[in-house]
Amino acid sequence: MKLSAGELERRKQVNERRRAAFAVLGHDGGRAAALVLDGVGPLEGPVLDLGSGMGVMARELARRGLAVESVDVSAEDLEVAASLTEGTGLESRVRFTPADGAALPFPDGAFASAVSFNVLHHLTDGASVLREVVRVLRPGGVLVLVDFSREGFEFAGRVLAEEGGVHSESPVTLDWARGFLGGIGLTETGAAEVHHERFTTFRTPVDAAHESVPPTFRSLDRAGLFTALDVFAKNWLAHDGSWFLAVEERSGMDAAMELDAAAWRLFAAAEARRIMEAYAIPKNGGLDSLARALSFRAYSFVNPSRIERNGNVLRFFMTSCRVQETRRRKGLPDFPCRPVGQVEFETFARTVDHRIATKCVHCPPDADANGHCAWEFTLKG
Repeated sequence: MKLSAGELERRKQVNERRRAAFAVLGHDGGRAAALVLDGVGPLEGPVLDLGSGMGVMARELARRGLAVESVDVSAEDLEVAASLTEGTGLESRVRFTPADGAALPFPDGAFASAVSFNVLHHLTDGASVLREVVRVLRPGGVLVLVDFSREGFEFAGRVLAEEGGVHSESPVTLDWARGFLGGIGLTETGAAEVHHERFTTFRTPVDAAHESVPPTFRSLDRAGLFTALDVFAKNWLAHDGSWFLAVEERSGMDAAMELDAAAWRLFAAAEARRIMEAYAIPKNGGLDSLARALSFRAYSFVNPSRIERNGNVLRFFMTSCRVQETRRRKGLPDFPCRPVGQVEFETFARTVDHRIATKCVHCPPDADANGHCAWEFTLKG
């Protein structure tokens, strides 16, 4: 339920009184957030700000040019935080989202960094929340946990007592969190204390394959990675077509077809071997191995397909062909790819399992091909 204008203003005044009360004791939340981030060093975005409160950390992260997703279980606190952010010039970099830290509404690996600022001591189930934060961090992502020092807790207790309240502390302490995160495989990379705050930094595990990925792609979320695969597959197909046209223009169609078949004989074997190695597909594993390997081909991103299985016979149908559809839109006849396709699919299948025989069901220029192809694979004795 949205706060009324009067209630929003009242809560902002309460926040200002608390800020002033902390200042009298020598503590400034904004300065503390800045000093912590100075101590941590540069972070990559997007950043998850866990436990928005009044948005102190979210605004400091945004001041450093980072895109920030700030979450809190209290929708009312988020309204106040958003109002306090208005007019600062940081609004475009911060999004305030109501969410339970134990059930974050984000996909795996959505964030490069995450920061929790004076939130741990409010948690009742630290394990669930921290596991969720780790889930939404990318491999090699940075997690910064910050909570009051002993003196900071004393300040908070005095300020709340002056208001007639009590500043509670749960068993979820910074030291507990350090032990928990280490136990689930994160590496602590630094710990310090500054301006009545203790903070520690962790990094999520990174495998060797991830380390070899260029930083630009390493920072992509799941949707971004699928987009990259789609672009790569289409570029691969465009390069294949460009190569063929160049040969055809110089040496004629017959020479282009001959060289295309030779190129596919080499490429199909290499593609099959790499797919089997990457996805642990056993060599000579019969039609099961072939069906799995076919599903990982670069073609799968540009040409829809389906597989039918009946005992020792597997049929592969390419239900749409980007090349042939493009030719038809231009009013051109289907490209007569059957001879090259026979080489390509036969080589791919035999590389997976030498016992597999390949037969063309239909393929352009066959009259019944309708612009796409189908292949039958049989496992021999």
